[in-house]
Amino acid sequence: MTRLIFMILLALAVVFPSVSWAEEPNAIEALISPTTRLMIFSPHPDDETLGAGGLIQRIIEAGGRVRVVFMTSGDGFPEGVKIEDHTSTPTPEEYRIYGEERRLAALKVLSTLGVKKRDVIFLGFPDGGLTSIRSKYIADPQSYRCPYTLRSRPPVFERIIPNTDYNGKDLKEELIRVIEDYHPTLVATTPPYDQHPDHNSTYYFVKEALSAAFNDPESPRPHVLTFLIHYFGWPTDQEATGLEPPANFHKKETLWIPFPLKPEEVETKREAITLYHSQMEVMSRFLLSFARPNELFVLDE
Repeated sequence: MTRLIFMILLALAVVFPSVSWAEEPNAIEALISPTTRLMIFSPHPDDETLGAGGLIQRIIEAGGRVRVVFMTSGDGFPEGVKIEDHTSTPTPEEYRIYGEERRLAALKVLSTLGVKKRDVIFLGFPDGGLTSIRSKYIADPQSYRCPYTLRSRPPVFERIIPNTDYNGKDLKEELIRVIEDYHPTLVATTPPYDQHPDHNSTYYFVKEALSAAFNDPESPRPHVLTFLIHYFGWPTDQEATGLEPPANFHKKETLWIPFPLKPEEVETKREAITLYHSQMEVMSRFLLSFARPNELFVLDE
C-alpha cells in the first residue's frame, strides 16, 4: 500500500467510520494492464467522465483500450434545451437537435481523455425512458414513444441492429452485440442504487446482457465496476477534497474502492467535464464536484 493511499484511507476512516472499505485498495490497479479492454456503459453523455474519467486515462496510458457505450444521447433534458434554445416550450425537433449537440460534445470530451472516435457508440435509446422500457415495454410489438423527441426507435445512424425499436428485447440484443464484438475484460457502469431511473435501469440491462453474452461457464467473465452519480445531495454536500461515499448511504456493507488520481489526470478530467457546455450551464457545481483527487468504485461480482 502506498503512503498516498494509506493517508486517503486514514482520513476517510476518521470522517466516516461506518463506511466499509475494500481490504485491498489496489484492487482496481490490479485490473489495469496493456491487455485491459474497458467497456463503459454510460446512461447519458457526461456520466462516463464524472464517474470514470480518471480510470479511462489510466487504462489508455497503460496501453489498454477503452470503449464507451451511451445508452441515450441525453436528448430528454428540458432544462438544458430551454437554456440552449432560449425557449420555454421546446419542440420535438429542438430536443432532437439538442441530443445531437450532446453527442458531438461527448466525442470531443472523450477525445480529450484519449478515447478514439471508433470506440464511442451511441445506442440512441430515449433519455428518461429506460425504466419504462424495462418495466413495461419489454418486447415487440409494443414500443415506447419518447415524449420529448416523439421517436419510437433510435435514429438510423445509431442502430446497431436494423429495425431496432424502443423496447427491452431490442435494447438487450443491441447490448449483447456490442459486448460480443468487443470482448471486454473490464466493465463499468452505474449501480442499481443510483437514484436516477435511467442509471439504475442501465445497470440491470447491462447485467442481463453480460449474462447472455458470457453464458459459457468456461469462458472468463469481465470484472464489473460500478460508479455512483446520483444519491440525494451527494457529492456536492462534501468539502472539495477527496471523493467520499455518501454519509447517509443506506447499504453500510458496501465495499468502496478509492482510486487515487494523478494531478494531471484530475486536471484533464476537470477540463473534459467543462466541455459539456449545455450541462455546465445548468448544473456546473454538481458536475465539477466529481473533479476530485480520486474516484470511487464498487466491485460488482
